[in-house]
Amino acid sequence: MDKHPKSSVPKVFGILAGLAQVCFANSDALADRVLFVQDNAYPPYMTVKDGAAGGLYAAILNEAKERLGSSELEILAVPWTRATVLVKNGSAQGLVGSYYKPQDRPWIRHWSEPIFHEEVSIFCRSGIAQPGWIYPDDYKGLLFGNVAGYRAPGDRFFELVAQGQIKLEEAQTTEQNLSKLSLERIDCYVVERVATEILIREKNITNVDNVGTASMEAAYIGYSDKWTGPEADAFIEAMDAVIKTMKKDGTIDRIVSRYPES
Repeated sequence: MDKHPKSSVPKVFGILAGLAQVCFANSDALADRVLFVQDNAYPPYMTVKDGAAGGLYAAILNEAKERLGSSELEILAVPWTRATVLVKNGSAQGLVGSYYKPQDRPWIRHWSEPIFHEEVSIFCRSGIAQPGWIYPDDYKGLLFGNVAGYRAPGDRFFELVAQGQIKLEEAQTTEQNLSKLSLERIDCYVVERVATEILIREKNITNVDNVGTASMEAAYIGYSDKWTGPEADAFIEAMDAVIKTMKKDGTIDRIVSRYPES
């Protein structure tokens, strides 16, 4: 990841009160202390490119990093399960792309301003789902795939799994789950729509259908409860302010519209 030269706080941070301004005015106070982790296999949102974190979220956060005007932030792409462990134990400060799941992730103390909103869809092998089915209760008895550690299918889904009314097999990547789905080793898979449809086209999968929307989910930076104190609070407040400004001035829309060139 490219490093940016240190500088004073940009004008956008004039809205931040006292402490945040003081901390960012001295960029050395936070230099090389903040590590975000993201998935490495969730295109187009989170990937690896030339050995560095890639994808739409990295593009957005690299722009935010530049606006922060210092080099304290690094983004690392790793398997999702490892990413959650790193944030849970405090080895990383922020989990990029997390949905708002406070009961499942009580070790996240602050959910950022949303980066983006994702549509979570139900993909099934052709002929399995019937028109008008209500998710997830009408899918009882089926075998679902899931990426280990992902909570996208929702609380009710996992209640039915715990009750034995829905069967579940977990894999490490969406690509693995789609392969199992196309080979009819599982019946359905609940996952973000755009990323999955890209893979379906790339792999020329023809026997898998998008049968409905499970939810709309905001993607956040989830900050570790092991990272606290004035400097942490100042960074979080400043990052939230930058994301809000990038939404308001159209920057995020422009990044999305030109991705992956951005």
